[in-house]
Amino acid sequence: MLNKAAQCSRCDTPLTGNEQRCPNCQKPLVATTPALSQRPANCPVCKIPIYPAKMADLEILHCAECEGTAYQRETLMRMQPNSPKEIEIGAMERDHKTPPYFEPRDKPPFLGCPFCSKRMQEKRLGPMSVDICEKCKAIWLEGTQSNQINEILSPYKTQSMSQAKGRRSRR
Repeated sequence: MLNKAAQCSRCDTPLTGNEQRCPNCQKPLVATTPALSQRPANCPVCKIPIYPAKMADLEILHCAECEGTAYQRETLMRMQPNSPKEIEIGAMERDHKTPPYFEPRDKPPFLGCPFCSKRMQEKRLGPMSVDICEKCKAIWLEGTQSNQINEILSPYKTQSMSQAKGRRSRR
């Protein structure tokens, strides 16, 4: 049984909290414990925990190994194009030690979103390609791409706003 009302992690069907299986996709539902839901997000490339950081006083996630950064849609919509942006790593990342088992990895064919775990698709935004989550519209920037965030902000916001208008007009 579930600890609280939620939604199915596979198909996003709303749940009452009493189901053993999702009524839509029939996926077995397991109880969640606070310890599991509090675990840090993993880097979609390195598969090790990524850390909270800040850019322009807004929350982002940053990988200490591959230097990749994850930005939620709300964060990107609040960022101003053409303002200086520098990553401010947090205390947790300053204490990071490379795990003994860690080996640098090449980027896999597709990434899992560090925020919602759904699949990310590579799309062209302005002058470069970025990975955008199919569900929550978060983006993942590889290594040095975060230095070019100003170049993708305007195209991202334009695309995001036009998609929101399209969803409203279909209702």
